[in-house]
Amino acid sequence: MRPSLTVLLASVLCLSAAPALAETSEAPAAAAAQPQPFQLVRTLQSLQNQAAQGNRAAHAAQRNLLREIEAPLAGASPVTWNDPRNTRAAVLYVLSGGQPGILNELLKQGEPVGLPQGLAQGALAYVLGDSDKARALLMPLDPASLSDALGGQLALVQANLVARTDQKRALQLLDQARLLAPGTLVEEASLRRAIFIAGEISDLERLERATSQYLRRFENSVYAESFRQSFAAALVRFDVGRDPAKFPQLVATMRAFDGEQQRSVFLIVARNALIRGRFEQARRAAEEAVKLSGADQEAASRAALYLAASRVASDREETALGSLKAIDAAKLPAADKPILDTALRVATRITDWPAPTTQTPKEDAPPPSFDAGQKPLVTAAERGLGEAENLLKVQIKGEKAR
Repeated sequence: MRPSLTVLLASVLCLSAAPALAETSEAPAAAAAQPQPFQLVRTLQSLQNQAAQGNRAAHAAQRNLLREIEAPLAGASPVTWNDPRNTRAAVLYVLSGGQPGILNELLKQGEPVGLPQGLAQGALAYVLGDSDKARALLMPLDPASLSDALGGQLALVQANLVARTDQKRALQLLDQARLLAPGTLVEEASLRRAIFIAGEISDLERLERATSQYLRRFENSVYAESFRQSFAAALVRFDVGRDPAKFPQLVATMRAFDGEQQRSVFLIVARNALIRGRFEQARRAAEEAVKLSGADQEAASRAALYLAASRVASDREETALGSLKAIDAAKLPAADKPILDTALRVATRITDWPAPTTQTPKEDAPPPSFDAGQKPLVTAAERGLGEAENLLKVQIKGEKAR
């Protein structure tokens, strides 16, 4: 059974060090029985901000609160929306993950009071996936002209709307979002988004700065794992295997993480690079992970797997095959066992390739024709490599689906 709104709000007050509903100077006494929309949404934001600081109980509570405050907002009397605090709250609620029907019903009454022209319609278009309409309505608006919470949220949305077409402008908007809403989920999300964009445009300096800022302010966030995934994906985009000089810079950037975090990121980088066929990058990252694996047997096995698999294509002395055979599959996570099987199969076929002949052909002799007996080996090797590529693509799709 889901908790009632009253019970849930009481729980929220226990979670928050500074209760968001304590506004007796602004709200009439009657609001104690039926909180106003702006009070409900402020409580929601308080929970989301606590989640950004690492409060997992607040993270779980905000998901319930999103559902529970839908009915009070939808059932609010028309006079409720004469208060600009409540119309701003409606926009914030929808942009924070709430149901868009609230804004849709509000817009049927006309342009909401206290909001710039087009903000409500643009926010509704954004959450409904109509990016063209959202850009037309929202991009002309100035986030600095709004209250800090709504201004920061608008700047974040604007950055998302232009992230594919104007990355530099998107980064400027993300900076503005952070300045307007410091210490909030908006700032935390802005830093994560900045890292993603910096990777796309190969802005290593911006990547380093955003990483340092994130770890300094939000290292305990419940979304920190998402940050690490984005950071690792950005490192893969730099493809340091093609530019070895970049790798020491990236290792230096990683010093902002503690040892366990460094290992986690290097393992992600090595695996992603390996899957994408960037073997030199995978090798370098795996070597760093090996140094940091310590007594963690699973981490050590993963690092050994990625390192050996990255060397399969260039192996000349069967050392990669030997390393792969030495790995205990039982110590690997389930997602990595197919990688081990595939790497073993490909390495075996490569090392089984016939040794080149040492016989010197006679002068003026025509070049020998390709030995038909080797065709099955060639076909098998090509098929093995194809299987490896397909298998790893399936792995990527499976991980994205989760």
